[in-house]
Amino acid sequence: MAVQTRGTFVELYDNIDKDVNTLLFTALKELPAIWREYINVKDSKRRFERVMSVTGVSTIPEKGEGAAYTSSIIRPGWTKDFIHTEFGAMFEVTQTALEDDQYDQLAQNARWFMFAARVVEEQRAAILYNNGFTAELSPDGAAIFSTSHTLKGGGTARNRLATDADLSATSLEQALVDLQTETKVEAGQLVAPFTSIDLLVPPALEFQAHRLINSQLRPGVADNDVNALKRRTWNIIVNPYLTDTDAWFLQVSDKKRHGMCSYTRVPLHSEPAMTDPRTRNRMYPIRWRRSFGCSFWQQTFGTTGA
Repeated sequence: MAVQTRGTFVELYDNIDKDVNTLLFTALKELPAIWREYINVKDSKRRFERVMSVTGVSTIPEKGEGAAYTSSIIRPGWTKDFIHTEFGAMFEVTQTALEDDQYDQLAQNARWFMFAARVVEEQRAAILYNNGFTAELSPDGAAIFSTSHTLKGGGTARNRLATDADLSATSLEQALVDLQTETKVEAGQLVAPFTSIDLLVPPALEFQAHRLINSQLRPGVADNDVNALKRRTWNIIVNPYLTDTDAWFLQVSDKKRHGMCSYTRVPLHSEPAMTDPRTRNRMYPIRWRRSFGCSFWQQTFGTTGA
């Protein structure tokens, strides 16, 4: 991908220095890196990363006095490969534009591509949730958010409402109940429920989420019942890259305790600028390698809404 700045923006002819600065740095403000708030970011030194869960052992049986111990083997669970994707692009500035650039501002315009690159990362991270009910899979082969995750030790569990529901006090309370009764390790045992929770919502649900979490009394009803949702600690994350305006998600706030992760093989960076020997135009490339995926479904929860 190459963009010839002077040929594309006619307005830059007379004062390319000033106008490029205005177009790229003043008029457009970069969004913060939202995805790093809810995705566990890890480093990778390999061509790909393979993660494997452990099944563990079943419930310990009673043992009579002098009786032999029952032996158990800790078995491997599910595996999943994270294949790193390579990204890269460059913008190209004509030799004439460089001659007219008295303050060498064009050399800094890789920052504009950095903005576009971070948008790509936001979109890729959000795919785990946007497609998490269909094409994006957990290591067990089911969708990340499923009503039927197969456990290696036998049986099933779920991290999705049995009947999808819009965001409300009732549906949030049911989700918290499900998290305590359906979050199981591969051997089938329940895990400790988490009390600090990220609530991921699209902009359409931002204010509904705020009312539900921060009301002192039960929201949306005329009685004076306390808001039982305040038994938990909440962090509302509003993500404009979530495409379903009804879907909402819960996950443990400690990113190390859930499986939504990204591996950084090569961080986002600017490559050295180069000159095209045929045109003498200056080229500014950027490049990075990264993968996104779900290494285990436990400690996350989602619903598509009603």
